[in-house]
Amino acid sequence: MSQYKINKLSEVAFPAILVATSLGYLIYSLLLGAPISKGLPSPLFFPTVLGASALVLSIILLYRAIRSFKNSSLETSKKETVTKETTRRPVLIVIATIAYISIFSYAGYFLSSSLYLFFIISIFSSIKKPITAAIGSIIITTMGLVVFEHIFRIRLPGILG
Repeated sequence: MSQYKINKLSEVAFPAILVATSLGYLIYSLLLGAPISKGLPSPLFFPTVLGASALVLSIILLYRAIRSFKNSSLETSKKETVTKETTRRPVLIVIATIAYISIFSYAGYFLSSSLYLFFIISIFSSIKKPITAAIGSIIITTMGLVVFEHIFRIRLPGILG
């Protein structure tokens, strides 16, 4: 088996692991209890929606990986460039996520989520202006705050808990 086929198999393996993990998360969230009680979302509503969304998105990712596996014919130089880029992003995401989890209880929801989203937007987008990424992350964080505090009535931690 050539090196190229091994790389392509690893591109399909990761989305397959994501599908399995998302499915397990969704099943576990459903086993915890009903996501809706007395016609209103319960505290289990958000994990269930998150699990279902993760499952749908990971299935789409797996489908795309399988489709590209069947139809791909890249040149060696392009493969090396893509491999370097695809290994750099996951490492940066893991570092950003560990930092987010570490500072969440101290910095609170708004500050830690805004910083996390800023870095995620910077990693994935082609936006070259940091002010645009900062404004986008603040808007998304504010929308999350409104959803949790006003719709779900779940108080999110502020600075220093």
